[in-house]
Amino acid sequence: MTTNPNIERAARAIAAAVVHGTSGDPALEAAQTLDELGLLAPSTDPFMTPGRNRPAASPAAVAALDQCRRAKGIADTTRAQTDGMPGEPDVSAVAGEVRIVVHPKSLADWRQWMHALGVGDARADSNAVSMTVRCTYSGVRARLVGVGVPALYGEQLARRGRRTAVRP
Repeated sequence: MTTNPNIERAARAIAAAVVHGTSGDPALEAAQTLDELGLLAPSTDPFMTPGRNRPAASPAAVAALDQCRRAKGIADTTRAQTDGMPGEPDVSAVAGEVRIVVHPKSLADWRQWMHALGVGDARADSNAVSMTVRCTYSGVRARLVGVGVPALYGEQLARRGRRTAVRP
């Protein structure tokens, strides 16, 4: 149970607006009644005060917002386009960038991802756990993260070393 003393007043105001309301929108009447009773929290945005105008957004802010929207749209379509690709991708949009995280089982799977995204000669960074390839995908910045890829390359190098050591 709540300990808010305004719950009872709010419930009575909503019921009165629904039962005895005169407009065609009882929800709006209920909200206006709650506001008149002081039960709604006032806006904390100083630019929403009457007589104050919100300043225009800077061109850089508008461009960043557009980049974020585009990345979100590309991420949403990429999820559908990557069905059937290896490694069960996790696709998201973060800070105006599409992020695709995969868990390839082989280097062939990893190469398939790189080919599908057109990142053959993109810059890659690697740590002990994953390899990250930064590129542009469908006109937005993208990051392909292959979890376990460094270990796959390590296995390949170890196999080549064993073959070389066996040869006389």
